[in-house]
Amino acid sequence: MAGGVMLAVLAVFWSSLEAGFVYDDLPRIVQAEGRLGSIWPPDWLFDGQRPVVQLSLVLNHMAGGMDPRGYHLFNLLVHVASTGLVCLVMLQGGRRLAERGVIGLGDRGLLAVAAAVALVWALHPVQTATATYVIQRAESLAASFSLLAILLLLGAGRRPGAWRNILILVSIVMALGSKPTAVVLPALLLLVDWSIVAGSWRVLLDRRRGLHVAAWSCLLVLMGTGAVQSLWRSEGLAGVGFDGVGTTPIAYAISQVSAAGVYARVLIDPAAMSIDHGVEALQPTWTSISGILIITTLLVLLVIAIVRRAWWVVIPGAVLLCMLPTSSVVPLVDPVADHRLHLALLPIVIGVVAVAARTLKALPAAGRPAGAGLAAVLLAAILVGEGLAVRHRNADYADPVRLWNTVAERRPRHVRGLVNRAAIALQDGRYEDASRDLSAAEVLQPTNPVVLVNLALVDLHDQKPESALRRLAVASSVRADDPVLHAARGDALRDLGRNAEAVTAYGDSLRIQPGDVVTRIAMGNALASIDRLDEAAIEFRLAASGASDSGVRASARFNEGNMLFILERMPEAITAYEAALAADPSHSEAAFWLEEARSHGR
Repeated sequence: MAGGVMLAVLAVFWSSLEAGFVYDDLPRIVQAEGRLGSIWPPDWLFDGQRPVVQLSLVLNHMAGGMDPRGYHLFNLLVHVASTGLVCLVMLQGGRRLAERGVIGLGDRGLLAVAAAVALVWALHPVQTATATYVIQRAESLAASFSLLAILLLLGAGRRPGAWRNILILVSIVMALGSKPTAVVLPALLLLVDWSIVAGSWRVLLDRRRGLHVAAWSCLLVLMGTGAVQSLWRSEGLAGVGFDGVGTTPIAYAISQVSAAGVYARVLIDPAAMSIDHGVEALQPTWTSISGILIITTLLVLLVIAIVRRAWWVVIPGAVLLCMLPTSSVVPLVDPVADHRLHLALLPIVIGVVAVAARTLKALPAAGRPAGAGLAAVLLAAILVGEGLAVRHRNADYADPVRLWNTVAERRPRHVRGLVNRAAIALQDGRYEDASRDLSAAEVLQPTNPVVLVNLALVDLHDQKPESALRRLAVASSVRADDPVLHAARGDALRDLGRNAEAVTAYGDSLRIQPGDVVTRIAMGNALASIDRLDEAAIEFRLAASGASDSGVRASARFNEGNMLFILERMPEAITAYEAALAADPSHSEAAFWLEEARSHGR
């Protein structure tokens, strides 16, 4: 059964392989290629708060370089594996409840419920936010290891053992290493044990007190990954913390009431999904009203279940726990994000399917076949609708213009949406479109450094280096750690013939982002312009060593050869020209100057 469900999910999500890198994939993967070089030494272990994710990216890079298909395939396989784990969790959980006499489903009914839950959860289009969006594998990896830990715990009710407990603890550590939001996993395990396995706190403490103490002790891992320290500082791409995110804990907590309303709409109406909702999504009044109703309902259900000692306490409890790390008092730069629903959706689906199963069972015996048939038709219609919505959303991810058009058109005052659509236009060479979006963004936020940097890039294209420098000077006062800013400043200075200053600017950029091949080549050209040919040759060689594109690699080695030729270091020039031809055999200039170098070297 689990295998068939997994194959169905694989088939529906196969279109995700057509997508490229988008949004946060660019700074964390594409622009960070220099940090994905090798598995040893294990630099990935100390690179950010998610070492498991970083290791997966390193392995992807080792297997296929920067080809996005390999990265998407990894995400897809993780999602398929999670689907299989959901099936097994449902089967094991149902059996534990049946053993306690809590539910009366037979094996056939249990298989049907498990398959329905797994398919509805896995095929919901909101899962594209983790299965298709590469860098959000952090969410899906954390969920997979969480599901594995829950599955092992459910099995412990029948066959306890030291090895099982060790595997549970390893799963917790791996989940925490995937994403710090797995901080709630020990509490989730406690909830599952109490409500599904043990049935009472006394039994739980008698049988698995040590396991749960060890599970909570695993949270010390967050000290090692830097997740705890990040709560008091917001650096680089973290986007989290009590300082530097632009809001207070209380204000953020209040905003999450409205966020609950947005999340509810996303689950009901997939067209409301967005790669970047922004704070503007929280402003309509309906979001706060619906959010209050949703949170109140969950809390009331939780209290009722606790009072009645009902097994389904796990449903509202798990929803609240899954959302707690991102929707409480710890401020995040993004107040709403679709991928946060990845695991939180599961208890919601379980609740809906459980109600449907109970309703069918309550029907008179004569009416059950018709009820079951109607339920099957309804389930099939839901799954078909989900599958079509997944294909539509994957098509959005495969077309960045379409992806960001949706964001900017839906919320025209969302500056980040305008900036990202402009960035796509800049990549495509559509400078007029980019300028229009950036100008609109500048009206909304005149001192936004990202807007100013991108407008400076437009100025450079329009041959206005003085204007570009003025914008960059303003942006640098609040964004001094932006490598693009320093590289753009270098380009502007070169356009003005101030090459020595350009070298300094490029150097500042490369200190922040040493793997940027384009900036490295620009640095080499600037050095050559002031006759620092030795250094220029080194920069071109470094650029070639980091270039994944053979044409860029050939061009860089050709430029290196030219520097060495001028310096009359013919053996080294010959080597550089030969490397250029090895990268691109059709490089006629490299072939010509190779013969010249050989002639001069005789």
